[in-house]
Amino acid sequence: MRGQKAVFLLSRNCYNKHMIINIIALFLLGLICGSFINSLIYRLFYNISLWKRSICPICKVKLKAKDLIPLLSYLILQAKCRYCQKKISIYYFLVELTTGTLFVLAYLHYQAITLFLVRDLFFILVLIFIMFFDLKYYLVLDKIIWGSLAIAFVVNILLGVVWWNLLIGLLIGGMFFLLQYLLTNGKAVGFGDVNLGMLIGVMLGWQLTILTLFIAYIIGGIIAIIFVLSKKKKMKDILPMGTFLAIGAIIALLIGENILRLIF
Repeated sequence: MRGQKAVFLLSRNCYNKHMIINIIALFLLGLICGSFINSLIYRLFYNISLWKRSICPICKVKLKAKDLIPLLSYLILQAKCRYCQKKISIYYFLVELTTGTLFVLAYLHYQAITLFLVRDLFFILVLIFIMFFDLKYYLVLDKIIWGSLAIAFVVNILLGVVWWNLLIGLLIGGMFFLLQYLLTNGKAVGFGDVNLGMLIGVMLGWQLTILTLFIAYIIGGIIAIIFVLSKKKKMKDILPMGTFLAIGAIIALLIGENILRLIF
């Protein structure tokens, strides 16, 4: 019995160490991917080649490797450019930290490196890009949506997700916003939100898509009320719906099934 207990404790310790190593590795990977997303957001908006070296968006000086270390460079430089001393946007730090954190949360959801985890990490990267791009520029890029939608559909089918679940999700997500777009002549939502709704439907399936819409509108409503009460925005002002949808989709992706089990 003592021998069995010792083996159990040893295997448990090894499992815990293995998890810690994976958590650290995925957090670091998330930081690197977050740094890439920062670069992608800037380059796609200003139509800059992905192959050119990173530059300071203010003084245009080419940045060195020591200026691009995720999180650390921002903290060491005290949120200022090394060369012109102008303030660096907090967006860069938040994107990297958010990506690293969500990578870890996705791993903890499965507690193993699986194909579903790899799929979810890809989904998270797409959603983080959409979240911060729309938050910063009030725009949802169709070229990101359509490419990601095709990949999401193929990957989900290969992983055994039934096609009709994805198709119904696409119709629910797309039609929900298309009706709003048509009824308000594009004043309530943009057509990018229609495309994003379809993408979320293909990523998550119909049940989690409905949950995503519910979460997104709750978050959006709360933030809208806060802004109106604080007089930072008026009722007619535009809010980045794509950002709220991306947040809702990430929540649904990570804990949506648990939420549905609690409800039903």
